[in-house]
Amino acid sequence: MNRLLADLPMLAPMLYVPADRPDLVAVLEGQRELGVCSIAVCLEDAVRPDNRKKAARQLRRALGRVRGMPRPIFIRPADADALEWMLDHLPMDRVAGFILPKATVPSIHLWTEKCYGLHTILPILETREALDPVGRRELAQACAAHPPVIPGARIGANDLFSLLGGLRRPAGRTVYETPVGRVIDGLLEAFCAQGVKLCAPVCDRIGDLATLEREVAEDIHRGLFAKTAIHPKQVEAIWQSYQPAAGEIEEARQILDPAAPAVFGSNGDMLEPACHGEWARRLLHRDELHRAAGLASTAGLAADQGGDPAREADPVA
Repeated sequence: MNRLLADLPMLAPMLYVPADRPDLVAVLEGQRELGVCSIAVCLEDAVRPDNRKKAARQLRRALGRVRGMPRPIFIRPADADALEWMLDHLPMDRVAGFILPKATVPSIHLWTEKCYGLHTILPILETREALDPVGRRELAQACAAHPPVIPGARIGANDLFSLLGGLRRPAGRTVYETPVGRVIDGLLEAFCAQGVKLCAPVCDRIGDLATLEREVAEDIHRGLFAKTAIHPKQVEAIWQSYQPAAGEIEEARQILDPAAPAVFGSNGDMLEPACHGEWARRLLHRDELHRAAGLASTAGLAADQGGDPAREADPVA
């Protein structure tokens, strides 16, 4: 994978699959039609507590058997003890990193210590600290303390719904049309202040792609990418939504033109390179990644054969 595609896990959707799937080897090897995404093998909420040790052993066997993996593979252990077992028993050259569920300030520091700074960690913001402005700031500071190890944090929307009085996302509503939307905006403020990227949360209404697409548009307006997915058809919808429009690309190029005026108009909008330059750079990088991933897929690096890998009933996020 070239250096450009190495940035893909912080842009492409992340598809969660339970670790106890009987066809896990086929999923990891790319024998299922998943689209452009990274994979999160879950041993926490998606696996019954009494089956986690068996699932972990199955994952070890699967990683030992795969002949190649066209996608980055992240693992979500249930806790620090499970993380330690995996560090001792898994072929770590085949693991892109770990997902830290229900992250707290102490657990963020503990997991980075256990990994000796050698493995990527993606904390999930889904505890009571995420509901509190001070807690958010402390979580952001903890993540910012480990920049080589923590490239960003994920948002656990379903756990946040539960913490807000046992709520569930209403049908036909984006997450931003619920109380969790305000929490996400608060997290965005706290984490941007520390220079830590956030990833977009799951939409668990699998059959409602229209609402998913509306939600992804709101994610993009907030600069949130790498959205959690729980079904391949979500992956396709999310990835297509991430492709910048031709008009946006043209405006970004105008903004970054060294000869551009300090302020100028385009298509009825005011463009100001000093303010809009970062937006333009990120948008063009996203376009470049999108095109590179498409070429890789055409070449067989991210194209697969087969059926759906995700069990729709699994609570994976």
